[in-house]
Amino acid sequence: MTAPAKPVALLYNDQQQMLAELQVREPSFHSTLQTMLPKVLLLAAASEFEHYVCLHLRDYVSDHVTSPGIVSLVDRKAISRQYHTYFDWPRRKAGPFWALFGKDQKKAIEAEIAAKEPIREGQEAFLEIGSIRNELVHSNYATFTLNKTLEEVYDLYRKGSSFIDELPRLLRIPVDISDQPVALM
Repeated sequence: MTAPAKPVALLYNDQQQMLAELQVREPSFHSTLQTMLPKVLLLAAASEFEHYVCLHLRDYVSDHVTSPGIVSLVDRKAISRQYHTYFDWPRRKAGPFWALFGKDQKKAIEAEIAAKEPIREGQEAFLEIGSIRNELVHSNYATFTLNKTLEEVYDLYRKGSSFIDELPRLLRIPVDISDQPVALM
């Protein structure tokens, strides 16, 4: 049994069908939509990524904390409406996000990403989508020029999705802290 298609994949398929039909019947509409639809798909991809990053963070916290009150506190003060602060979007860097988990965890995660090209490429695509999304919504959306085709945006989405799929595992990479001093209270 195959997994159901994600909403962005379904949107892409619908957009492709619409463009194919318009190319034959309404070439001028086809041309207009070729510039508009990549922006729509990019926003949908960025929104889906935000949803899953926050979901994976909530799951991670729930796995490590037994108190529902603490889980709620973390959700309300560290996850909800904080996504935009996790990454260095203008420079397309994930370091600030990984640093939230401590320097040893950050080091272990970054080593894992560096060692595996598909994860590194997925992270780069994820960050590119987030960066372009910010440019798009903080500029004049109607006049913003996205120099990517629908297919190029979808390719970034597919690569970025592979990173999102790896995120739960990356967050749980074990870190050896046996040689570190124990803090006394």
